[in-house]
Amino acid sequence: MTEVVDAPAGSLPAAYWRQWLASVISNLGDGINFVAMPLLALSITTDERLISMTTFAIFLPWMLLALPIGVVVDRLDRQHLMMLANLVRAVLFVAIAIGAVTGHLSIWTLFGLLVVVGSCEVLFDSSAQAFLPMIVEPVHLARANGLLSAAEIVAGSIAGLSIGAFLFDVSPGLPFSSNAISFALAAGLILSIRPSRMPPFDLSSPFDQRLSSGLRWLRDHRLLRTLAAMFVLTNLGLMFGQGIFVKYAIDELGLNNVEFGLLLAITAMGAASGGLIAYRVIDTIGLRPAVIVPYLVFGTAQVVIGLARSAPLVAVAGFLLGAAITVWNVVTVTVRQRLIPGELFGRVNGAYRWLGAAASAAGVAAGGFVAYWTNLRMPYLVGGAITLTAAIIFARPVLAGLADESL
Repeated sequence: MTEVVDAPAGSLPAAYWRQWLASVISNLGDGINFVAMPLLALSITTDERLISMTTFAIFLPWMLLALPIGVVVDRLDRQHLMMLANLVRAVLFVAIAIGAVTGHLSIWTLFGLLVVVGSCEVLFDSSAQAFLPMIVEPVHLARANGLLSAAEIVAGSIAGLSIGAFLFDVSPGLPFSSNAISFALAAGLILSIRPSRMPPFDLSSPFDQRLSSGLRWLRDHRLLRTLAAMFVLTNLGLMFGQGIFVKYAIDELGLNNVEFGLLLAITAMGAASGGLIAYRVIDTIGLRPAVIVPYLVFGTAQVVIGLARSAPLVAVAGFLLGAAITVWNVVTVTVRQRLIPGELFGRVNGAYRWLGAAASAAGVAAGGFVAYWTNLRMPYLVGGAITLTAAIIFARPVLAGLADESL
């Protein structure tokens, strides 16, 4: 039976801490960008549909590229792929910074640049999740994932979001140039890592056969197939309000730019807390309840956000929402890393995440239209209902699958 062990700090190798630091640096820039990008979009257009499309642009590459990139991750050096993705993103954010400063940036040009940024994100994230088991022992994966998630959230959300709106007020190009610098620094750190083990790579089979083998493996594995279906409904529901949150915060809650950044940072504090306590939650209540309980929290939190009339109540709901999402992410990532063979991880994980990204993109786009047709609160009520429904539908088969795998 596989157990989650609370590993001492010294058990995580130096290579892990280099990846950890690289993630901190790049996620600091990401957080600055996360709050600055919707503000930039809002300065170009007030159409809720177009504003939500800037978030949709990040998820579109996941729908188009997650599957083939999964094959690439299983064929090429994952470390070099991570470095390449960060260097390209650095160049792209320099272009966005120049466009923001000069004012020669249309919403459709921004959309196109973000699609390429999202493509690099697919390459980096797919490689990074496959790379971690190459430098961390399986018994320590839950702790390593939790600490990595917490660090990424603290840097990207608490720190990044807190200063992103301020930097945008100073100069519209400053947040994006800062992001470019962070990606370049992170690329250098990633290059310095020396993995302790390499999975066996089979380069002989054709590309299409390798792609289909990952899909078949996911299809035939009952637990991961069920988790993937649950993941689809989760992302669909959670993303309904994501694309229009900046307009909701400013129009419905009456916040200014800096207050909007602080509201996002509070949600991120919850997410960071979830990363720090995730493996302890697993030890305390068990892996199986830790997959289901977060659903009840973030589903309810979405409904509260849809009904709330005050920013403090939204902040509390956002804190709990962030904590629950991170705990759930750490649990499900750890399950995948333990169950999927190393030589298949890129393909199977790519297929899994492709499904979630497609649902996220659909949720963002649908939420923008729901807000346009009704009001800015309705996407959160619909999204919360979808998430809670997913918990009801999938609780029993997921718990049964975890029991069969002795997890």
